[in-house]
Amino acid sequence: MIGSEDIPAEILNALLSSMFEISPIAMSITSSNGKDSRYLRVNQAHLQLVGREWSELQGVRVAQTVVREDEARARRHRRLAEEGGYVGEYVEIKHADGRMVPTLISAQRSIINDVQYDVEIIVDISTRIDEQRAHEERLAQLARTDVVTDLQNRLAFEERLAELTESREDGRQPTLALLDLDGFKKINDEHGHDAGDAVLHMVAQRIAQTLREGDFVSRIGGDEFAILYNPSSGSVPASRFDAIAQAVREPMEIDGKLIAVGVSIGSAQLAPGENAADLFRRADGQMYDAKKRQSAGARR
Repeated sequence: MIGSEDIPAEILNALLSSMFEISPIAMSITSSNGKDSRYLRVNQAHLQLVGREWSELQGVRVAQTVVREDEARARRHRRLAEEGGYVGEYVEIKHADGRMVPTLISAQRSIINDVQYDVEIIVDISTRIDEQRAHEERLAQLARTDVVTDLQNRLAFEERLAELTESREDGRQPTLALLDLDGFKKINDEHGHDAGDAVLHMVAQRIAQTLREGDFVSRIGGDEFAILYNPSSGSVPASRFDAIAQAVREPMEIDGKLIAVGVSIGSAQLAPGENAADLFRRADGQMYDAKKRQSAGARR
């Protein structure tokens, strides 16, 4: 052993035994009998990791209590037999409460007086995995969020649209409404893009305030919004679209100036035999028809 020349064997063994017991990392010593390997000694960190007392593990088969007897475990034992050990193998071990704890295990096989022993060092990585999962969920959320309005974005909309049109929950068909702001380019040109972003954010808030539980709103383009109405609501009355239009058209104060924007709304309810693209195409056509009517009315 490296650096052990000046330490008497009995003292070194006592020190190593103390290190084994006080280590914050789980450790175990088992017999080397493959499927029949049994616990010979574990430290306190190991007992805490598996939620058991030593009396529950002493002499008990490892596969009977903590790990699954599967091909992965058989492969680890082959590595012990052929290579003498392994490092950082991913293993889920069973806690006394039934949950599976993700760990990385490193093991070494030793032969002392013609008897084989396996020493395992077990690192609990559940916190690391939880943090990674939370990070991935946060990235997924950011990938589906519009940074200007804080609404869901086009990716999230397309996923929800596909989900609703494919599932057709309870046989009820979803309604899609598409909204396009009228006069928004003029706001950007006259007041700047910061003002335009503020208008988009306020419009998003006003739209959201008109919705009910289960409705889904997103910004799908520059000045375009989409609403997927909860299929359980059945057909959507025109009064709900009127309420959105009225809310959006109310003048808003941006940097001390009153700014107003119009909106054109087109809607369609999924018909039998239609898919997501068909529904979007019909709602889009209705929206552009509404925009033409708005333009014609403004010219009179």
